[in-house]
Amino acid sequence: MMVISAPLISVIIPLYNAERYIAACIASVLNQTWPNIEIIIVDDGSTDNSLAIAKEFESDKVQVFSQKNKGASAARNKGLSVAQGDYIQFLDADDLLKNDKLSVAFESISSHTNAISVCPVIHFNDENESQLQQLKPSEYELQFYKSNDDPFEFLMNLYGAENDRGGMIPLHCWLTPTELIEKAGQWNESLTVNDDGEFFCRVVLQSQHIVFTDKTVCYYRKHNNSTSLSAGKNIAALNSQYEAILLQKTHLMQYAPDERIDRVIVRLLMRMLMVAYPAEKELSKKLFSQMKLQKAKPVAPLMGGATIELIKNVFGWKVARNLQHYLCRKK
Repeated sequence: MMVISAPLISVIIPLYNAERYIAACIASVLNQTWPNIEIIIVDDGSTDNSLAIAKEFESDKVQVFSQKNKGASAARNKGLSVAQGDYIQFLDADDLLKNDKLSVAFESISSHTNAISVCPVIHFNDENESQLQQLKPSEYELQFYKSNDDPFEFLMNLYGAENDRGGMIPLHCWLTPTELIEKAGQWNESLTVNDDGEFFCRVVLQSQHIVFTDKTVCYYRKHNNSTSLSAGKNIAALNSQYEAILLQKTHLMQYAPDERIDRVIVRLLMRMLMVAYPAEKELSKKLFSQMKLQKAKPVAPLMGGATIELIKNVFGWKVARNLQHYLCRKK
């Protein structure tokens, strides 16, 4: 009887100044029940002990590379350039995988062609990391994690086309066949925020099936001090988010020029405006101009408690946002 070996899964981990977390991250991959794994760690110019800690794990399963600081997307592209796996699992250096994540994810798509697997995510922080088994995925987020044989419809639901209530899927929720990534193209190295949203927009549109499994989870670390790049509100981060939204619009329009795309883009731009206005005047002008190009009417999202919502409803969202900005600066 011929024994068929398990497909190789490449786990790509960009690493930058994560000395507190990288050992646990690597351990969560080494502890996987899936038998055939390679781990590719790309240090992106860390200035702490991250690289030294990662090198302690080097083995026939773990490769560690180092490059000058170019950003996480460049590190992931380096990982892709050396990956040998049939499937790709992306994982950030401060996040974790449940020990059966790869096995369950592969099993969920093994009978499909051009399928990508997605599983729920559990948010945690340094304080509750020891209680991961007791934590549950967000019920709100779970409404966006659904199997779908139409990738465009999956993204429309995720981006809030129907009810103006969208979600986000962290990059390590996915398990992706390498061939889909080869079709979609590499990570956009000019983006620093929403680079994963833009990348997986392309990947999902290359698939034929999105297969959701709730039999496993992955873990997304939330930083209480809000030092992570995705939490950043600086102008470079905001400009990256803006460029990523416009690229997502292009990808969607090329796939299916649906009128709902306008609603999606206006929703995303409006939420950006809630952050940029009034402090970032030039970016705010670009956001206003871009929204005028869309057919959909912008709707201001929930801005806070009852008082600020009353001000918004009576005087308009700009007045409410200016007040928020003024009060924030006084603190």
